[in-house]
Amino acid sequence: MDLQLLQNFLIVAQEENITHAAEFLHISQPALSRQIKTIENEFGKQLLIRENKRVTLTKDGVLLRKRAIEINKLISKTTTEMAENSDELTGDILIGVSETDAIRYISSEAKKINNQHPKITLKMKNGNNNSIINMVNNGLVDFGLYFGPIDTNIYDHLTLQQINRFGVLMSKDNPLANKSSLTPTDLRQQPLILYQEALDDGSLAEWFHQSNDDLNIVGTFDMYLSAKKMVEGDLGMALVLDNLVDYTSSDYICQSLSPEIKIDVNLIWKKYQIFSEPAQLFLDSIRKTLKFE
Repeated sequence: MDLQLLQNFLIVAQEENITHAAEFLHISQPALSRQIKTIENEFGKQLLIRENKRVTLTKDGVLLRKRAIEINKLISKTTTEMAENSDELTGDILIGVSETDAIRYISSEAKKINNQHPKITLKMKNGNNNSIINMVNNGLVDFGLYFGPIDTNIYDHLTLQQINRFGVLMSKDNPLANKSSLTPTDLRQQPLILYQEALDDGSLAEWFHQSNDDLNIVGTFDMYLSAKKMVEGDLGMALVLDNLVDYTSSDYICQSLSPEIKIDVNLIWKKYQIFSEPAQLFLDSIRKTLKFE
């Protein structure tokens, strides 16, 4: 696959018009049309639906656009790594993260590296479990912070020491805020705002001993801030990780659960991965701290 053709395809997908894309690229419209046809012939797939003055992507075109964006990001990452000055170590440590207090630990480890090599930067890309796996698989990040069990046939991992427990975020005025902990019975009929992935994998239904359809689910979320804003809007109470925020001086409380819902957070990377020097330094530091040398 010619990378320039791939980049030109992205411009066509962006402009939704071959003539406009050709003007943007400073080439003729027939030349650009031939390029798109070359890509379609190479894959044996129709990528564009051509209408009057507009083009739209087919299902295969949408997939190619997604992969082309990932390839461009990977090229940019590789170019940065290859341009590193060997006399002074520079570069990025790229980590895909969900919201977890383990980010504090990751940052402290990165600080050790940065103290010795000030031009190394920790860069985090936010997402949920599924998007983090995709980022790791496609080489868009060096590592991912992943909740729950790992497929050890595909990934290497280190389980971090931070304990991630779910609690119930609610107003301190809520009568349930006075209880020492909350049980499934306490919550079954309450308006609940739940973490979508925990719904999808069935872990919450298992804790409640009740199917998702029988719960009073008024909202779902992927990121903590969305859950917090929904609670502040009085939509309901949210099950969130209990150590993301200190609620002491706020109008809200994160009440503990009984029995506890705990989840491991793992630093994961693809097996046999070859790291940049900054990423390798970071991994070595983590292993040393966790005594996995």
